[in-house]
Amino acid sequence: MGDSENKEVSEQNEPKKTEKTESGSKKKNKRFQGLKAEFKRIIWPDQNTVIKETTAVVIVTVILGAVIALLDLIIKTGLDKILQIG
Repeated sequence: MGDSENKEVSEQNEPKKTEKTESGSKKKNKRFQGLKAEFKRIIWPDQNTVIKETTAVVIVTVILGAVIALLDLIIKTGLDKILQIG
């Protein structure tokens, strides 16, 4: 390979240099401004809605936990009976 070919190959492997963009603090400031704008668009629920939805989640969780525990007990008892016979 000649020198010109080596130079072309090395130039292709080097990352391209880009112009310097905004400084770090300006980027952070811009990011926080965007975040602040997004938070203004959120429709926050009132206290009654939060309480009702939280209560519903807790009740459903307890019921599902009880159902899973009951199924676990039934399967365990059934397997114990099957294994005693065999």
